[in-house]
Parts: sequence; structure tokens; C-alpha cells
Amino acid sequence: MSERTGGRIDLTAEEHRIALILWLRAWGCRHLRRADTELTSEALRAWWAEWGSRLPGDQDTLTGLGGEQLRVAGLAYGALRASPGARRSVKGTDLDVAFGDTAAAKALYALRPRVFPPWDETIRLAFGRPGGGAAYVRLLRLSAAALDGLAARLGVPAGDLPEVLGRPGSTPPRLIDEVLLIRVARGS
Repeated sequence: MSERTGGRIDLTAEEHRIALILWLRAWGCRHLRRADTELTSEALRAWWAEWGSRLPGDQDTLTGLGGEQLRVAGLAYGALRASPGARRSVKGTDLDVAFGDTAAAKALYALRPRVFPPWDETIRLAFGRPGGGAAYVRLLRLSAAALDGLAARLGVPAGDLPEVLGRPGSTPPRLIDEVLLIRVARGS
């Protein structure tokens, strides 16, 4: 995706929206059908017009978010989650299909990888959590606390954790996702 976006996604640009949609599909968001690319793209454009300027900045970090930023992140997440991103035919009738929790979280991760962790359904279910903005904010708070705690134990800034842990290609929020995926796979 970074080849098409230059490493920074701007959802006002159609090419960037398409790159994000293709990336989401490749990362398991198959409900965003190819036939609905125009609808998906328009939903992302409209959401970005309302929420893009209110998201944390490119250099912000998960561990640096304050209460108001977390509140807005939850609202932005909830709005994208509920946006009609695709269609489904049921008994000859086309129905809207929302972006949903996984696609919304992965889109936020793509937009701000230093702030937002991806949030797969298997992780949500393992924690017995329904989706939604409030649940995502809880994940953000718990993830930030875990990163801060680990960084304190290792005596390094949270931003240095990927390098210290031998995962230089990851971001701190992605480390949380990787650990949770391993724990869920192990059933712990």
C-alpha cells in the first residue's frame, strides 16, 4: 500500500482509498466486495471528511493519547464501523453491510499505525467483548497501559519496544496485536 500512497494515506485521494480497500481485503476483510468498491470508497471519503482532521496526528502515539483524544477515537471508530461499506444480496434484495469492527480497526491502524492497533474478531471474542467505540477505547486504554508497563520494566521508551523486542518492522500497537493473536491461538 505504501507504494501507492507514498507512506502516508490521504483518504481525500481516490487512489489512496482504493489502496486501503485492497489492503483491507488482503488482510481478511472479504465482506468489502470488489463489486462494491465504489460504495466502499465513498464511505471512506465521507467518513474521512468528518473525522480525518480529528484523529491523532501522524506523530502521535498510543501511549501519548489523552482522555479527549481517546473519546474522539472511539467516536470515529464507531462511525466508520457503522458506515455501509458493501452490499449483500439476500433473496434478491440488496442490503447494506457495515464496515464492522475488524475493518474499522484495521483501517485506523493503516491510517495511524503508531496509535491504533488492529482488532481482529478472534481477539474481541476471546475477551468476551462486543464491538463498538466504547469497547475499542477500552482496548486502547489497556494496550497503552500494557505498553507503558513493559517499557517501564525494560527501562526504555514505549516507542523503542519494537526494536528492543526484535520486531523493528512493527509499531507498539502492532506488538499488542501480535501478542494477543499468539495468546488467543494458545487459548490463554
